[in-house]
Amino acid sequence: MKKLIILITLSILSLIYPYAASGETRNIELRAERYSYTPNIITVNKGDIIRLKLISTDVTHGFYLDGYEINFFARPGENKEVVIKADRTGRFVFRCSNTCGEFHPYMIGYLRVLPNTNLYAGMLIAVILGIGSLLLSLIGSKKFTDGSPKERLFGIIPLEWRFELTKFKPVRALLKSRWFPYILIVLNLFIFTIILVAGFTGGFSSGNYNFGIMLVWILWWVLLMLVLVPGMGRVWCMMCPFPLFGDWLQRGKLLKVGKKKPLGLGKRWPKELRNLWPVTVLFFVTTFFSGFFTVRPFATFLLLAIIIGFATIIAVIYEKRSFCLYFCPVSGFQGLYANFAAAEVRVKNPEICKKHRPKTCFVGNEKGYGCPWNEQPYTMDRNTYCGLCMECFKTCPYDNMALNVRPPGVGLLEEPKQNAAHKGGKSLAEAFKGFTMIGIMVVFFLTMQGPYGIFKDMVRALTIRSYFVFIIGHSIFSFIIIPGIFFLFSYLSKLFSKNREISVKQILINFSALFIPIGLAAWAAFSIGIILPNGSYLPRVVSDPFAWGWNLFGTAGFRWTPFLTGIMPHIQIFFILIGLIFSLDYGYKIARRTYTVAKEANRGWVPIFIFLIGIHISLIWLFVG
Repeated sequence: MKKLIILITLSILSLIYPYAASGETRNIELRAERYSYTPNIITVNKGDIIRLKLISTDVTHGFYLDGYEINFFARPGENKEVVIKADRTGRFVFRCSNTCGEFHPYMIGYLRVLPNTNLYAGMLIAVILGIGSLLLSLIGSKKFTDGSPKERLFGIIPLEWRFELTKFKPVRALLKSRWFPYILIVLNLFIFTIILVAGFTGGFSSGNYNFGIMLVWILWWVLLMLVLVPGMGRVWCMMCPFPLFGDWLQRGKLLKVGKKKPLGLGKRWPKELRNLWPVTVLFFVTTFFSGFFTVRPFATFLLLAIIIGFATIIAVIYEKRSFCLYFCPVSGFQGLYANFAAAEVRVKNPEICKKHRPKTCFVGNEKGYGCPWNEQPYTMDRNTYCGLCMECFKTCPYDNMALNVRPPGVGLLEEPKQNAAHKGGKSLAEAFKGFTMIGIMVVFFLTMQGPYGIFKDMVRALTIRSYFVFIIGHSIFSFIIIPGIFFLFSYLSKLFSKNREISVKQILINFSALFIPIGLAAWAAFSIGIILPNGSYLPRVVSDPFAWGWNLFGTAGFRWTPFLTGIMPHIQIFFILIGLIFSLDYGYKIARRTYTVAKEANRGWVPIFIFLIGIHISLIWLFVG
């Protein structure tokens, strides 16, 4: 083992050695035009002196170099020169520092100062973590158990560990109150009203100074991926204002429980569509327009208006929260990733529920409504379809519902029971949701954080032909290439295991749960690449949300200032490695459940293990390579 680590280390060092500090002078002419630089990637060695001449060919463009904090700009036809000593190694982003159009925040290039120690260190750590995990797995296989409650996360935290937050009376009283979560919903309704007005009045102006763009696609998205979903699962669904009007039409009241006959048809959602396929496809289709609604205020206004309108229409036609479950584009990835969340709503004592008639948590009573998400709280064992509305806390006469803290990721191992409202069992729909979320992240990275102007031109439909190439390529990559690669490794897993009974499809479905920690880690790294460079626009737009010259909080004159972008690669590597650690730990546990014989599990785990190391190294390369 020691010899293997030494060999890997020497191999990495051999890559680094040729790039010793050279001290050469590099004369580079950098041409800037919307929304790319030429050359878009500059590669030098440590110690080189860069004489950089910036030439703007259309409008005024800026040059800000992460990590070096160099910032200047050039007007059209003007040449500006700066001298940079490449004394820091790694990949550094240079970005336009002067608003030059709607895609300005994503006008990016790379300075690669070799040796790229961030890349090599990240890859080396990933390999070491993988080897360590593999050794621990083989040692642990000697004590092979099939889903034993004695299993532990990282060998430390028992998987059955739970801490009930609602044992504290103030917490339970809050969740049982009719005012909760409506206070949060009303607050968000106020914020999104401002967002809609800002989007409408902002028209087709550049979005980096628009309240709607900054709040939705910078602050809200980052909070969702970094905090809300990993921490509480579908907690955004609990306070989302979009279905408010539909609830009002269905119930006749909002705060109080009424017996008024619902306004609408109250139809059941088609049984064959009670899964993640509708929201997977709908969310994927919305990404075709990412080059518009993430940068154009009016496009964001249209998107939100369409979502609110459809939420209301669906509520009139179908029962309860059918829109949220099967139609809302945000709902699908929240439902999938909620299985990683460190919180859950569950029954405390199932025996009480067995004796209780009728099931008020499902049908409702005078204290609250039956589960709007068509869940059966008395048997609920997954977070996928729980919207955390907390109605079950209000309707349960025995206070038998609990809000628990649990080990992160334990939901990846949960085997769902059949539910009358949702098709039970993990399925290809969930697997493909995981696949497409990785595909979407890669495409978003290339268009928003990548240096290639051709991708930016495609996503913003500079020509109809290039736009259709983007749609087709995006679809093939997400629905064919990624699933195809994972299918290959699933087939190899079956081949290696020598198990003839289990199907490749079932292996693929079981191990596809690993795309949850992989996806969360990748999106966290992506979100860091959005918030740190662009978060400083927020103080300005909060003070002047409609660009009317207001200065409500004295921050309207706040200038764009990237925050911690010099260490951004380290943060991104950290998130990717966290995803690797969780996927390795839970991956082997899934192998033990998929192949119930120890030798089969160990053999079948090897191809999946190789896939996990490969995809995480690829992600590290994507973000810092």
